[in-house]
Amino acid sequence: MGRILLLILLLIIGTKGLSAQYRADSWLISPKISFADYSDTDSYDGYSISKIPPTSLFIERGINDFFSAGAYMGYHRDKYSNDTIPENVLRYSTFSTGAVGTIHYAHWIEALSRYKWFLGDFDFYVSGVAQLAFKKSTEEYVRNNETNEFENKQESNVRVRIRPIFGLRYFLTDHFSMLFEIGRGNPGMVTTGVTWNLSSGF
Repeated sequence: MGRILLLILLLIIGTKGLSAQYRADSWLISPKISFADYSDTDSYDGYSISKIPPTSLFIERGINDFFSAGAYMGYHRDKYSNDTIPENVLRYSTFSTGAVGTIHYAHWIEALSRYKWFLGDFDFYVSGVAQLAFKKSTEEYVRNNETNEFENKQESNVRVRIRPIFGLRYFLTDHFSMLFEIGRGNPGMVTTGVTWNLSSGF
């Protein structure tokens, strides 16, 4: 019983010296992959589908213990090849880039409660992402219903939008964490990835 109490005491004393892995001097580098299926399988019946999954890279700098800001870029592409008409190929891609600002809540919760609930292992955050999305579609050898002829179509447009991200990081070490996010600030609605924290103590 005495050994257990001693171990608990040592753990409490040890955690007093821990600081959260996210700090004001942090550089956060986060490669991510999202899970999204933009294809309608009924509409593309008879097509072989290949995809570049929604991937992104976020880089943020800690402004203070509660806020970070930076930039990102993301990309995904869907390709549909007609199984009976090889010339009929459809490609849809989106490249996005923009700015991101993130509020980190773990420090706030601990500062308000005056207790280190998360022992520096967790980072709860909400991000706002200002996106510039470049969408492009290419449809080759598509039948025109009016002229009954085959033709090629190409369209592109740019959209500006602001989207949220709700996230959680768990730090495996002081400088490496796993993350899980929900929100359309990423190329897909559900996202996972890793973060390297390149702080001055790295």
